[in-house]
Amino acid sequence: MKRLAILAALAAACLLSACASTSAPKTPAQTVADLAAQVQKACAVVQPTIASLQAQSASLTADEVADLGKAADLATKVCAASGSVVPTDTVDFLQMAFPVVIKLVNAAPLPPDDKAAASLALTAAQIALSAALAQ
Repeated sequence: MKRLAILAALAAACLLSACASTSAPKTPAQTVADLAAQVQKACAVVQPTIASLQAQSASLTADEVADLGKAADLATKVCAASGSVVPTDTVDFLQMAFPVVIKLVNAAPLPPDDKAAASLALTAAQIALSAALAQ
């Protein structure tokens, strides 16, 4: 029994040691740059896929064509927004990110009341975070 407990403890230590990171923590600017790079990679897949699907629109129903058009508009906005200047600090990030997210919410296929509520909540969050950072 004692041997089993020691083996279990060693196994747990080995597993947890794999979680250790030897690299320095990323700055917010590095994190945002990584995120922008990931979005650009996703856009490189999504945009041609949507274009291919739009080329096949003759075989789609009217609802599917409408949904595809909405997806194309949303993908275009996301991909265009991610290509903008990468912020260098948290304040820049807040000033850029919240307006982009609000635009995405407004472009999303949501009921008008949900869009308004989400936009209001995002605006309130931006104000609160900006005020907290200003202190």
